[in-house]
Amino acid sequence: MENWFLAYTKPKSEDNVALRLTNAGFETMNPKIKEHRYYRRKITDIVSPLFPSYLFVKFDKIKDYHIIKYTKGIKWVLRNDSGPAEVHGSVIDSILSRMEGGVIPIKPSFAQGETVIIKGGPFEGLNAVFEKEMKGMERVSILLKTINVRLIVDGSMLQSC
Repeated sequence: MENWFLAYTKPKSEDNVALRLTNAGFETMNPKIKEHRYYRRKITDIVSPLFPSYLFVKFDKIKDYHIIKYTKGIKWVLRNDSGPAEVHGSVIDSILSRMEGGVIPIKPSFAQGETVIIKGGPFEGLNAVFEKEMKGMERVSILLKTINVRLIVDGSMLQSC
């Protein structure tokens, strides 16, 4: 009977191992997250593993464990006292329900009136009050405390105090 298990891979090898296992006929899940980050003075989309160095693999514990364990790039399969530890199907379903095109979008959310700090741009380091989310490119409206001005900025440039 096939179940989901969690394999620990060598650093930054999740994609290669997933491809190897998929080509061998195993079902894999390598969830990624997509974030907007302020990087090198501009906002960019960054896609990175949700669980760095981990990969979900569906296989038969008795029949296929040896093949999975010795696949190039896998360090080990998570275990408990009775052997490889199964990942409950509800965990897999929960991750899959959040995925959009193989990626889980992450966007910061703040409560109205929450104090935030601006992480980048010309107002970097200043405190502001979160007002509301705007439609479109994940823009938010904030009130800049020091000069009493309303600004519309990218939500990824803010962080909670």
